[in-house]
Amino acid sequence: MNVIWFVLDTLRADHLACYGYFRQTSPNIDRLAAEGALFEDSYASAIATGPGFTSLFTGLAAINHGFYLTPWDTANAPLLDDQILTLPELIQGRGNYTTAAFDNLINFRSHMKQFARGFEYYVNVTRSPGWLHHYITGDEVNGRLLPWLEAHAGEPFFLFVHYWDPHIPYNMPGAFRGRFDQRAGDLESRTAPDGYDYVPGWGLADRPPRSTEELSVDLYDDEVFYADHCVGLVREKLEALGLLDDTAIILTSDHGEDLDLHGIWGHASLHETTVAVPLIIRDPQHLPAGVRIKGFVQHADHVPTILEYFPEQQRPEFDRVTTAGHMPEIPASFDGGSLRALVRGQRQAPDEIIVESGEHRACIAPPWKLIWYKDERRSELFHLVNDPLELHDRAREEKGVVEYLEGQLQDWVAHHLAGERTDPILASDGAWTCYIGRRGES
Repeated sequence: MNVIWFVLDTLRADHLACYGYFRQTSPNIDRLAAEGALFEDSYASAIATGPGFTSLFTGLAAINHGFYLTPWDTANAPLLDDQILTLPELIQGRGNYTTAAFDNLINFRSHMKQFARGFEYYVNVTRSPGWLHHYITGDEVNGRLLPWLEAHAGEPFFLFVHYWDPHIPYNMPGAFRGRFDQRAGDLESRTAPDGYDYVPGWGLADRPPRSTEELSVDLYDDEVFYADHCVGLVREKLEALGLLDDTAIILTSDHGEDLDLHGIWGHASLHETTVAVPLIIRDPQHLPAGVRIKGFVQHADHVPTILEYFPEQQRPEFDRVTTAGHMPEIPASFDGGSLRALVRGQRQAPDEIIVESGEHRACIAPPWKLIWYKDERRSELFHLVNDPLELHDRAREEKGVVEYLEGQLQDWVAHHLAGERTDPILASDGAWTCYIGRRGES
């Protein structure tokens, strides 16, 4: 069976109609969800792009893969430990599958070269250094991707597709601009659920208009619709080639976007707006259609899930060695598990999860969420049921809950470090640093 793995940059789950958004931003993604499995509680393992994609590609939490850096303009930045295999390398060693990647993120080619490891075809449409990738749209990615699908339709393949959309600067083609406009009255349909003062995916229902913020949300939604359009074109090509039902389609994001809800523009926080990401799997041969799966899942679950699609026999010619001249280490286990097994009821989702960045960690244990800040040596506490927008810090009044969740964080760190390494977050001097270390036994 073929596998296509879509990762749409900066896509918030709560801005997709299939996740309850009031705007129709995602007809093609919604269709994938209706035909497959939608995971309602999907989270990043690490923030932001560099750490997030490293967890996606390795099946490891950041504390184990050690990559806490997004090296935007640092060509000589530290790379992922050569001993840690990435997903395409693992697939490459499992059989005669063609592995290909199409993306428009400059870092993948010049600054985070580990993501190109293992791909037989690696196509980055960005043609110069700097920030040009911001202006490369999904259409340019598809311009290389769709002909490749036609040329390789007769080969079993693993295909990774990354769209920069819906990341800033919101430069979608003109035909997609202005589709959503709060000034045109579409917010008249904006209603809060009974008993709540917020609208999912938007914010406070009775909040006075704030032109900059609301215009940005409009543009962001335009971009989501455009990215959805790009996904739809790939689906149409698969259907035209007779490959649709022989291809598992997995769609997720590296992180979301705060959109000024917490006074933050961008995606450096560990608020739900940033860490809650979509996850949809359309796989008519292995998964039922139209199911919604509750329970925590994370980026680290993707590698063990995708590997299930490929046979375990070793490819005779596969003999990758590291730059040090040693065979790479194949993990005995990953920090995630099979999503297909979760759908089948063969494993249980964890009761709580940890999300990391280079400066802080979050422990989510419903209904509570704790965010621990390294530099300030303090924690915030939110009740996600009563306060889903995370506007009211309850840390002072719920000290027992804070103590318990801080203890859970400490236990989680100690478990992964196994007494052999220093906590990489404490050892770093900021979010834009990288700790490279071998994974401790756990």
